[in-house]
Amino acid sequence: MAITGVEIAKNKCAPAGADSIRLYNSDLAQGLTLTQLVQQVCIRAAAVGEAQSVLKMNAMTSESQRLSEAADWLKKIVDGTANWTKAKDFLVGKMGIPERTLPSTLTINGKPYYNYQMQAAKALQDKMNVLAQTQQEDMIDLQTLVNRRDVAYSTASGVVRSNGQTMSQDAQNFI
Repeated sequence: MAITGVEIAKNKCAPAGADSIRLYNSDLAQGLTLTQLVQQVCIRAAAVGEAQSVLKMNAMTSESQRLSEAADWLKKIVDGTANWTKAKDFLVGKMGIPERTLPSTLTINGKPYYNYQMQAAKALQDKMNVLAQTQQEDMIDLQTLVNRRDVAYSTASGVVRSNGQTMSQDAQNFI
């Protein structure tokens, strides 16, 4: 009987193009005892979890930087010191805020206009709130990935420990 790949999980953090994780195939299983196969599956699962955790952390770092930059622009907009052309480029380009929701300017007759400032600030704050919520969800996803990785390593080491105890008991029986 050949062992084939088995889908063990679906994960939105899986590498691009992969919506599931396949941990082993017949080449991996060939010539292995059941204990060794369990160890290999666990180690591969842990490695996949580790790789996905790194990808998730990198994405979270990028989003944190974007939120930090957004906070700087928000302060400038509220203070009336923002260069509106550059601010608008950031809001539309990097933050994905639809241009139609933003004022055409932040000033009237060269002076900051409060209503326009607040319109721009609200649009940015709303987007920042969405990103902050996404970051919280990403943190939960990251914790789940780390927990899965830890369980996989723990299971692999438990198999080794159990196997070692069994061999030790068998050796004791021969003495």
